[in-house]
This record gives sequence, C-alpha cells and structure tokens, in this order.
Amino acid sequence: MSTKMTLDQFTKMPVDEQTNYLWDNGICLGQRMFQNQYIVCIFSIDNFFVEARYSKNNNGVDAILPLRDVMEWEAYVDRNVRQLIYLS
Repeated sequence: MSTKMTLDQFTKMPVDEQTNYLWDNGICLGQRMFQNQYIVCIFSIDNFFVEARYSKNNNGVDAILPLRDVMEWEAYVDRNVRQLIYLS
C-alpha cells in the first residue's frame, strides 16, 4: 500500500522532481494560455492542488505553485470562470 504525498513533502522537492511527480501522479484539471508565453495547468495530486507554468520559450516547466487553501482555489476558479464568460 502506497502512502500519499503531502503538500509539504511536495513543495520541499526540487522542481524537476515535482514535475516528474506531476506527470506520473497528477490529473490536469484545466489549462490556459498566459501572456502568450506560458501554458498554465492546474493539477490535482493526491489531496492537494498545484499550478504548473510551462514556458513556451524554454520548452519546460519553470514554476510549480501550490494552492494552499480553499480561498486560493476559489479565486482561481472565479478568475477562470470570468475568462470563459468573457470569451463566450
């Protein structure tokens, strides 16, 4: 039986290890283009969420940011819902 990764364990790993863990264990819930330079994806991993920023310029993940609390998650969802409404 495997144990689940915690957010604290995840944030202590180097970005390349975080990236590998994302690809192997995460579920991409959505993505968006940011400033026409980055693809930003939100991932569900075990029992937490992170936002991964993929740079089109250097062809790799250059930041992984945790969403630590419900208010941060709700702000993320609200921002994306507003963008979808604006586009439709």
